[in-house]
Amino acid sequence: QHVDSKWVSSSSEIIAFRKALLNPVTANQFQRFVSLKGDLLENGVLFWQEVQKYKDLCHSHCDDATVQKKITAIIDCFINSAVPPALQIDIPTEQAKKILEHRKELGPYIFREAQMTIFALLFKFWPKFCKFRSNLASDKILLALERKKGKKMQKKEG
Repeated sequence: QHVDSKWVSSSSEIIAFRKALLNPVTANQFQRFVSLKGDLLENGVLFWQEVQKYKDLCHSHCDDATVQKKITAIIDCFINSAVPPALQIDIPTEQAKKILEHRKELGPYIFREAQMTIFALLFKFWPKFCKFRSNLASDKILLALERKKGKKMQKKEG
């Protein structure tokens, strides 16, 4: 049975990506990298991180009011933003609606589907980022990304 190797990821790659998103330095570099690939991808990194913080909050057994505040903050920022577009991350509108319907249900799983969608979307860029990063010293990565962004902006203007 032939399988397209580009779509099959080893669990070690998935674990490495998850660790990278939890590492502030690597996550910032990756966020800058994907910001060059699409407008909402940068928000996807932030959303994934905020949902992780939310899940940690749930597991820390803090009071319901705090958990509810975090749910509201995530929704107001990414799912139902006052700044257009209302949906600031790349998930299907059905997923967004479901989150809004269940926003009063406390527990670690309210954002689960959306977080998995975002993870899968971002993971597609992980190999390209690893390749890009492999050719640079870690202190040069952000500089190189800034240059790329500058060139992209010049193309838009020109």
